[in-house]
Amino acid sequence: MKSIKPNKIFYLSILLLIFFLGCEKSLTQQNKYAFVKENLNNIHNIKELNSFFEKLQYAKQKQLNILHIGDSHLQANDITEFLRDGLQQKFGNAGRGLIVPYKVAGTNSPEDIISQSNNKWEGKRNSKPFLPQSNGIGGITIESVDPNASFIFQLPDKYAFTNMAVFFENDDKSYDIFAEDQENGQIIDLKKYINKKDKNVAIVSFTKPTSKVKITSVKSDSKQNHITILGINTSNNKNGLIYHSIGVNGAEYFHFDTSKYFNKETSFLNPDLIIISLGTNEAYRKDSDFNEISIKKEIDSFISNLKKYNPGIPFLITTPAYAYKNGKPNSRLKIIHDILIKYCNEKQLAYWDLQEITGDAVNWKKNNLFSKDLVHYNKEGYKLQGQLLLSAILNSYNDYVAKH
Repeated sequence: MKSIKPNKIFYLSILLLIFFLGCEKSLTQQNKYAFVKENLNNIHNIKELNSFFEKLQYAKQKQLNILHIGDSHLQANDITEFLRDGLQQKFGNAGRGLIVPYKVAGTNSPEDIISQSNNKWEGKRNSKPFLPQSNGIGGITIESVDPNASFIFQLPDKYAFTNMAVFFENDDKSYDIFAEDQENGQIIDLKKYINKKDKNVAIVSFTKPTSKVKITSVKSDSKQNHITILGINTSNNKNGLIYHSIGVNGAEYFHFDTSKYFNKETSFLNPDLIIISLGTNEAYRKDSDFNEISIKKEIDSFISNLKKYNPGIPFLITTPAYAYKNGKPNSRLKIIHDILIKYCNEKQLAYWDLQEITGDAVNWKKNNLFSKDLVHYNKEGYKLQGQLLLSAILNSYNDYVAKH
């Protein structure tokens, strides 16, 4: 029998060690959170998503759009960043999608969106309906009365864009608005590119890809007295997926539905799938305002209005994660959960049940996945939620492909 040289034995031992460590790491990651019921990580009423999965098979030959609407759990982008990255790695990166100049609005921002201004701007979230500014597609509005107001926004290089749609309030009193490519010098008068279907949308293209743009107001008429920006959509000319995330601190179904321009403007994003992750803030209403019948009507009104402007587009509803109130698990979140599940089954909407998959708030707390307020989650908590939803979507997609 031929003997094995010592150096070969050494290298073979190293390879075996790496293999077993890899297996151990994989098992550790899979079983890191024992409270997660991975066998329940499914999308219910999955047939609702068949039309989306059919399109998804050809994502590398065209552009597809996912629109994800939510509250503070989405505003910081911790969940949706994971979803966006995961889906774009598989199906292609067609751009960052809808953005808001969060910092200019005076609120917390996703890390990949930089915005700044030297002028005074007033920010308004749709969850503050008593404020005078109008709200639209971004859920957060910025407004200035300065005739020379400007702001700059910048995205990472991987999200450099050639196409941009600026949503703004366009009336007799609104300033002229210009967009300047800060990397290549091109300047565009936005009011010359107003969309025929909606005077509040200007759709433009830059001659070269850019990741940094300056928006500036110019007063050209004595009646003009404001600039109001509702949101900005960015994309490139590549095939693949755009994952739009609209998260607003404190938002409820009612707030989005009653925003002046929101429902109509969603159609300009051309969504192929609409995901809604709301319901947390309804569970923190005053006792006098918490009414199950009213909440169901608000849910139905919002979804019905979105369907009006996006006919034939499938929906995926997610149940809100558990959280605490006054040091105890907030039992109202289970009530919201039950309302949503019943509604989805009545309307045959697809839904993803995070509460079913992960159990009650105690599980999250024991594993140190909450932030200090016990309502929001830390990075690891949001990462787990993103991983679970991404896995549910991809597994459902793979099942669809296997059967078709």
